[in-house]
Amino acid sequence: MALTNTRLTTTDPTTVFDAVGAQAITVIYLCNTTASVVLVNVFVINSSDSTGSAYSNMVYSQLELTANETYVISTEKLILSDNDLIEVEANIADCVTVTVSSINV
Repeated sequence: MALTNTRLTTTDPTTVFDAVGAQAITVIYLCNTTASVVLVNVFVINSSDSTGSAYSNMVYSQLELTANETYVISTEKLILSDNDLIEVEANIADCVTVTVSSINV
């Protein structure tokens, strides 16, 4: 099992996971480390999809993280192929840390 931690330092979509081979995502943590309310979008992007962080790839839209809240995505496992991406964007920079746990399949 591997962990990847990424701080969202801008309001642009940020790659938080880039699959190497076939990998399963076991859990994603979205942690708001500030006193501000933050809105977060999560995208899952197939490596052959040229649209990137488009609405067609969005799996969470305007997820509200209240002050100092952690949201856990763990109810459904994602199976990713080589070079598939998970990207996350927040409406306020430098407020959210994303942790992704993965395992090779």
